Amino acid sequence: MHRIFGINSVSARLALGAAGIRRIWIREGRLSGRLEALLREADSLSIAIERVTVEALDKMTSVTHQGVALEAETLASRDEKWLIRQVTDQGDDVLLLVLDGVTDPRNLGACLRSAASMGVMAVVLPKDNSAPVNEAAIKTAAGGASIVPLVSVTNLARCLAGLKKAGIWIVGTLLEAEARLDETPLTGSVAIVMGSEGRGLRQNTIKQCDFLARIPMVNEALGFNVSVATGICLYEADRQRRMA
Repeated sequence: MHRIFGINSVSARLALGAAGIRRIWIREGRLSGRLEALLREADSLSIAIERVTVEALDKMTSVTHQGVALEAETLASRDEKWLIRQVTDQGDDVLLLVLDGVTDPRNLGACLRSAASMGVMAVVLPKDNSAPVNEAAIKTAAGGASIVPLVSVTNLARCLAGLKKAGIWIVGTLLEAEARLDETPLTGSVAIVMGSEGRGLRQNTIKQCDFLARIPMVNEALGFNVSVATGICLYEADRQRRMA
């Protein structure tokens, strides 16, 4: 189980339906219009509602809760064997997101949200040197952690090699890459690999990439946060697939 806090995050999770939701907590007393709307939505979905004190919500989390919390099932972390089976069974048109050492939980959560929004089949993470899927990540994911399977792997480079053998093209993102993202093929079965906040892609990861691409920018000195860059890359993949 995991808990989601905050009006926007809870609202986004409720929009996905009642499946997997165990209960919702809403603070006692007079409610704002937005909390009243959440209360009505939860009631319409036949979700168990508990009115609790603000102090009780404060004890649940260190993140800002805005008077509401939701408890839902967490997708169990999957392994590399599961991933290869899924890729093989699905065949063509697989879209994966690989995060090579994203260490900030909020960045991870934002990446999960983008992955869920853009129909990614699974998100692959290294077991070590990666942000935990904690309350901050789950809140930022706004329900995405309940949708997209997470695959935790011991050796990311080995996992990428296995995906290549299974027919997946590996596309890495680098600021200094010669090829533009919008000129790189992202149709068919593709894994988009994003680097960490500080160092980008590791060399062993780069060696496994079939293509390296950069997001074209007017001012390359500034660049993008990894979660923003992830959203751009996934949108471009979706755009190319729709155009195809």
